[in-house]
Amino acid sequence: MANHMETYITIKNGDIKVAEKLKEIFTPKEGEYQVDTEDLVKRIFGEDSPEEYDRGWCIDNIGAKWIYSEFEYDDNCEYIHLHTTSAWSVPQGLLERLAKVLSEVKEDCYIIGTYEDESYDPCGAFVYADDYDDIEDWDGEIDYDKMWEDDEYRDELYENFNELRDELESFYLEYLTDKEENPEDYE
Repeated sequence: MANHMETYITIKNGDIKVAEKLKEIFTPKEGEYQVDTEDLVKRIFGEDSPEEYDRGWCIDNIGAKWIYSEFEYDDNCEYIHLHTTSAWSVPQGLLERLAKVLSEVKEDCYIIGTYEDESYDPCGAFVYADDYDDIEDWDGEIDYDKMWEDDEYRDELYENFNELRDELESFYLEYLTDKEENPEDYE
């Protein structure tokens, strides 16, 4: 049985142009409710993608042999979220490429989020920008029996994942400040 990795992505510093680009990438074909691997690869990787589905290429470039996505946002672009499901692992290559594509639309746009395997091993958080990436597994212990029986316990776990995400984002924002104050260190 294949493990499913759920990845929850939030777009930061988006605008209407970013939302339009995301709609172009993540809007399913008519009659579908999600975008599948082949379409995502072609829409995000463009000329760098294979002509047809190639499992090896996907593993090497996306980080998973297959992936599909769901997309939601509101018209004022304050709520831009993506959800992907992939095989076995976080689609790090896709996240990295997506951050680059979005930064071409709006330079300061970046993505943050959390991920969880269906067994919660691994689970963690990430931040990706044009010239930056950080991903970290959450290293806390999980009481699996309690998790499935206690909603409050499960909420605490998700809060831990979100705290890790927020911490990684704060490191990224510190990096940006340092880069602005000391540009010679980043040449």
